[in-house]
Amino acid sequence: MRQCPKGHIYDEKMSKECPYCNNESGFVPIGLGGQPDFPKTVPIAGGEDNAFPPTVPVESSAPASAMSVTVALEETESGINPVRGWLVVTDGEKKGLSFEIHGEQNSVGRGGRFDINLSFDKAVSSDGNAVIAYDSKNDKFFLSPVLGKGKNNIYHNDAMLLMPVELHDYDRIQIGAATYVFRSFCNEDFTY
Repeated sequence: MRQCPKGHIYDEKMSKECPYCNNESGFVPIGLGGQPDFPKTVPIAGGEDNAFPPTVPVESSAPASAMSVTVALEETESGINPVRGWLVVTDGEKKGLSFEIHGEQNSVGRGGRFDINLSFDKAVSSDGNAVIAYDSKNDKFFLSPVLGKGKNNIYHNDAMLLMPVELHDYDRIQIGAATYVFRSFCNEDFTY
């Protein structure tokens, strides 16, 4: 594809010169009655006046109006998102490693974008595998697969997980090459 000096885009394999400027095609734009001069395309990063502003990283000191960051519903004024429970590796390469479970939704997968990052296990999908949700109204935890995303089967107490289940202390969860045990901190006996 090629762009002529007037901004028309054409296939140079079909025409040696711009068919619109030379009117080889007999093309007349609807409602114009003649050949318009299209503006040349400009790369976004080209520094032109009409270029989009650069993206702003979340860590920057840009004013709040310049970006929108999702904040956990249960985050306190001091910026603490309270621990509600844990997952502990009980079988696999990193036996004894623990992961905090916070309020609301906790995404589980391999990579930095997940709340529970299982990057040590290459058998875990980087597309996301599960969600552990804390129900603060009833002090209960639920495990749900992310169907259609991750490539791993997830097992809850040795049964393949196909729909959300309630989690109880010492439930076993298998994702990838490791097995985890769930332990609650907040429950019917204690919460904050």
